[in-house]
Amino acid sequence: MSDKSVQLDGLYPNDGQYRQEIRDGMRIDWDVPIRMDDGVVLRCDLYRPIEPGRYPAILTHGPYAKGKHFDDLFPHAYRKLHADHPNVSAGSTNMYQVWECVEPEK
Repeated sequence: MSDKSVQLDGLYPNDGQYRQEIRDGMRIDWDVPIRMDDGVVLRCDLYRPIEPGRYPAILTHGPYAKGKHFDDLFPHAYRKLHADHPNVSAGSTNMYQVWECVEPEK
C-alpha cells in the first residue's frame, strides 16, 4: 500500500486484495470484491469523489483486462486518436483510460 492509502470504511469484506488511494482528485478503490450468487468473486475498481456525499453512478465494464490502459492494447490507435481529436485528452491525465470504457476523470 502506498502512504496515501486509507482504510476502507467497512464497505467491503477485508480479504487483503483490495486497497484504496486518494490521488488525481479522486478516491479510488482497487480490486473491490463482488461475490456472485454462485460464489465466484469478480473484482472492480471504484472511482469516486473525495468528499462524502450522494453522487450519481456510472457503471461500465469492458471485455479487455481491467486496468489495462488503452495505449497498452492499441498504441497506434491511441496516438492517432489523441492526434486527430485532442479534445479527447483535454482535462484529464488519461492515466485511467481503458479501451471501450468511461474515462473516470471526466
